[in-house]
Amino acid sequence: MPHNACAGTIEIKPHVHSDAIFDDEVKNFIFNVSLLLESHEQGPVGVKAVSTNIEVAAVTDEIFLIPENKQSNITVTIYGSFLGETVLRFLVNKSLNGTLRGDNVDWYDYTETYKLVVKRDSRPIDTAFTVSIIILVCLANVAMGCKTDLDVVKSTLKRPIAPLTGLASQFLLMPLIAFCLGLAFKLDAPLAFGLFAMGCSPGGAASNIYTHLLDGDVSLSVTMTFVSTVASLGFIPMWLYSLGINYIYRADSIKIPYQNIITSLLGLLIPVGIGILIQKKKPNWAKNIVKCVPYITALFLVFVFTVGVYANLYIFKVMTPVVLISGALAPYLGFAFGAIVAFIARQSKKNILTIAIETGIQNTGIAIVLLKVSLPAPDSDISITPPITSAIFTPIPMVIAIIIHMIRKRMQKKTLHQPETVVTMLDDTYPDNMDKNVVEMKFEEVPIQVKGDEDKGKGDHL
Repeated sequence: MPHNACAGTIEIKPHVHSDAIFDDEVKNFIFNVSLLLESHEQGPVGVKAVSTNIEVAAVTDEIFLIPENKQSNITVTIYGSFLGETVLRFLVNKSLNGTLRGDNVDWYDYTETYKLVVKRDSRPIDTAFTVSIIILVCLANVAMGCKTDLDVVKSTLKRPIAPLTGLASQFLLMPLIAFCLGLAFKLDAPLAFGLFAMGCSPGGAASNIYTHLLDGDVSLSVTMTFVSTVASLGFIPMWLYSLGINYIYRADSIKIPYQNIITSLLGLLIPVGIGILIQKKKPNWAKNIVKCVPYITALFLVFVFTVGVYANLYIFKVMTPVVLISGALAPYLGFAFGAIVAFIARQSKKNILTIAIETGIQNTGIAIVLLKVSLPAPDSDISITPPITSAIFTPIPMVIAIIIHMIRKRMQKKTLHQPETVVTMLDDTYPDNMDKNVVEMKFEEVPIQVKGDEDKGKGDHL
């Protein structure tokens, strides 16, 4: 019989089925070990537990000695290092039924493994952050409904080439760009899914503001934002069900709760209808609400970068270079490809600019809400990292473009502004003492004064 080989059977089962541990928590897991040997062997059988991903959870390096033909309870101490999933494996120092030869030459792998999840302990500030994000997104959607003039939307849709070009860029290009970035950078399933969900969520309210500041077609921008927000009710589940479940989570056992996703989308779209209703019934209210849009957007950004950062400090640990690059490239490639598609569709410069902005700017608020509400922990916490990363990087080229655009406009105004009008006349009939027959005439505008009908013409001076 080979060294360390013996006839017998070993069975390891968890005493209480629990596969979760909180981040930064030390927890003891009890396992029941049954050892049955067919012949008397010298010494007991050694068993130890290991974690396949020590960055997620670390296991105390301890060898448990199991007496022959007995059942024993062993206590495995595990430390939750960081959010994620790992697999708990058991190694046995003898070849028994239920074990296989593994990578370790001195140990045999027990055939059954146990999934271990490290998640965040729910805190009041986490709940407050999620609820606040939902409220801010709903307010932004109410404001969007208030500023959406359905007559303008109908008029814009009567010339459907530009809106259709934009919608194709939003719902075809962006999801595929996000999907390809996840593959190219080999992101883990939760991160890839978060990036993909963001790519499927067009209609960011900031796009209308950027379009206005860059002198794009605001009517087209508002139309695209409104239509894409409504269309997302069908397109987001379609994309998540197709590429999301069949490719991104293909090797994982996570079930995507589509009922929650659709419910969340409906809950976020209802405020748009409320805004349109306010515009029809109370137009003055609608005007005041629309004036609040920049403040709501600013409040959203400030809230995310203050309370959001404090509540989700763990995100900085998830923000590896590849996550940062992929999160930044998603909107930037959206800007570029949106402009290219609009150019191919022979759109005007204004429309090209508008379609590029609408394609690149995503509704990160909706993506965060969907991910937080729909996915189980810890994926719900990890998956929001790409949308937050994109929200950080998206404004950078927009702000640069706005500054350049404003400088150009100021320079053009200075060039066009002439306090004096100089008229140069060439005429051979002028006297010889005039320099090269050139006459320079300066005109000064003087207000026309009209005293009355009888003095008509007397008060006219030039």
